[in-house]
Amino acid sequence: MKIFIIVVGLLELLVGSVLMINPRLMAAYKKGNNALITTARMYGAAAISIGIFAVYIYLNFENTILHEPFLIVFAAFHFLVSLAIIISFLLKQTRDLKIALLHGLFFIITLYFLIQ
Repeated sequence: MKIFIIVVGLLELLVGSVLMINPRLMAAYKKGNNALITTARMYGAAAISIGIFAVYIYLNFENTILHEPFLIVFAAFHFLVSLAIIISFLLKQTRDLKIALLHGLFFIITLYFLIQ
């Protein structure tokens, strides 16, 4: 669980930083309008927040009282991001489900650790 938390946490920090600094570096946002870029930055802020929380948990892993609340927040984040993308897909607002699948996988792994 500890390795999963730090790997996903660092990934969230990396992607979140790119989305905050320059979302147009990512293919999906290259031609995005200002509203899309603003939304990407907001997702970046959320990803950075989750990443910071993950690094904090990793560094304080021996404090097991933090595990359950963290896993609940982590699971909710990944589930809701995946759900948001799936809704957009069903409404034909996006054609790409790869990110939804990745967040869905992170949700399932997090849920596994939560109920273990």
